[in-house]
Amino acid sequence: MAKQVTKYESDGATPAASLYDEGTVQDGAATTARRIWWKNMSTAAESLSGCRCRRVASAGNDGIDMLQIAADAPLADPGAPSGAAVSGFGLEVGDYHYKVTFVTANGETVAGTVSATITTTGGNQQVDLTGIPTGPAGTTQRKIYRTAVGGSTYKLAGTIANNTATTLSDTTPDASLGVEPPTLNTSGSAGTWGTANVTIGELAVGAYAACWMRYNVLADTSEVGNDRLAYVQFEET
Repeated sequence: MAKQVTKYESDGATPAASLYDEGTVQDGAATTARRIWWKNMSTAAESLSGCRCRRVASAGNDGIDMLQIAADAPLADPGAPSGAAVSGFGLEVGDYHYKVTFVTANGETVAGTVSATITTTGGNQQVDLTGIPTGPAGTTQRKIYRTAVGGSTYKLAGTIANNTATTLSDTTPDASLGVEPPTLNTSGSAGTWGTANVTIGELAVGAYAACWMRYNVLADTSEVGNDRLAYVQFEET
């Protein structure tokens, strides 16, 4: 079977066009940065190696001199919280596990390290979490995901709307748990902007890679009001 690579837009889900027309860009301004994802859809024996993102001109120059690319710089996945069952109600009696994600202006990490097993008993049906990891600069929230009693699927149990608090009391019934955590780390921002190719390396089966692109129009250019049709291409070298 031939190797397959699927391209995505910045939300990690919408198929993208092959060219990126940023429309009119004025002198001395940069366009809004766009993050583009690629996923290796190959079989287990067909990891992609030597992968990179590079700039391409669709015809002529098409603004390639103004096209900049940057590596994606996602946050690392969080560590595990601690916790204990305490007096209270809301949860079932049995075993629970927790994971945490970091949230930024650009997205959310995947769920981090699983907590130790926390066992509730009759009358001690509330879990007080402690040691909830705080994120690096850019973290705006932490989300707490939990299994149902005795389960293995994680769903949203609560959100900490800051990057400072390290405790949370969980009384959310299993039936009231929310969405599952993301499977794609969208927390990243653009690294250093430049015109050099962005080296990714090997892309394992089922794994994603991302880079950012923008047009940076110099103040002394005479090309005002032109559409820029240079684009970023993912390739295996």
